[in-house]
Amino acid sequence: MATADLKATKLRFAYNDGLDEKGNPKFQYKSYSYINGGATPDDMLSASQSLTGLSSKGLFRVEKVQNFDINA
Repeated sequence: MATADLKATKLRFAYNDGLDEKGNPKFQYKSYSYINGGATPDDMLSASQSLTGLSSKGLFRVEKVQNFDINA
């Protein structure tokens, strides 16, 4: 049976970066590595709100990105 081993967890922030020539929203992305994979969503939200305060751009979305190794 195959197993999935958690390799890394990151938080990816999407910031509003204006509009393109067609009027569609543009985004600028920033990732933070070395996130504790066992952190709760509330913990991640709290950390995200603190880090967002350091940016002059408006936050659009925060994504939790996890990478796994699949082993046989």
